[in-house]
Amino acid sequence: MTAGARAEEAALWVGIVLYQNAPKELERLCAALRLNQETPGTPALRVVWWDNSPTDALRAELARLAPGADYRHSGANLGFGAAHNRVMKEAFASRATRYYLCVNPDGVLHPRCLAELVAEAERPGRTGLVEARLFPDEHPKPYEPGTHETPWCSGCVLLLTRELYSEVGGFDERFFMYCEDVDLSWRARAVGFSVRVAPRALVHHYTLDREITARRELSVRRSAALLGAKYGDAVFAQERLREYQALGGEPFSLPTVERPADAMARVADFRHLFMFAEQRW
Repeated sequence: MTAGARAEEAALWVGIVLYQNAPKELERLCAALRLNQETPGTPALRVVWWDNSPTDALRAELARLAPGADYRHSGANLGFGAAHNRVMKEAFASRATRYYLCVNPDGVLHPRCLAELVAEAERPGRTGLVEARLFPDEHPKPYEPGTHETPWCSGCVLLLTRELYSEVGGFDERFFMYCEDVDLSWRARAVGFSVRVAPRALVHHYTLDREITARRELSVRRSAALLGAKYGDAVFAQERLREYQALGGEPFSLPTVERPADAMARVADFRHLFMFAEQRW
């Protein structure tokens, strides 16, 4: 698999942020991307592999799996959102680019995943974000059966439109990892963009057997505390900060609790803890 279409031709840019990934993950994803490129309805695409790892050891692995791959080594761990923002800025600098797609390297895309995401984005309305549907275990947050509207979109496989980027921008880089997708979704909804699931765009993302690490638990709570402060929920922010400290997190200064605009306050949902939405089951 090559890097895909030239920058001036690609309607869809795919950004993949790496961090010391297993070769097996890269092999599966490369195979899935090849199948998607061969599927009718998939637009011309460009794939960029952005590596936040300490070294560029994955360069050789990608050269083997995807000759000609567009590989970038950052030299530092910028975090999920900041890394995608770098690629996203370059993507939308091209007038041909209509969509940017974040893809987690541990996801395996159905051969029609990209075509279905684009088809969903092109439905009538002011489309902002479209996420792929996780399987075998769907995310429990709801989506409306007819419109496919959902309270927020997961960043696992997430499409952003040019219109959204022009008006709202990319990820808030204060979120190193986790909750940046919730924040972007709320910002999109607050200014009238649709935030939807593409039910036929499937990505296999099995995480139930993933080890729950102390680093992950700390990152989730730190980001959640920041989210609470940004959207004016001081109680939620302080509770998450106390959990973070109880787990041994290094001290950090929580931003001043903001008074968000009414439109942003209306879309924020802290009643369901880390789900940030009512669950379907």
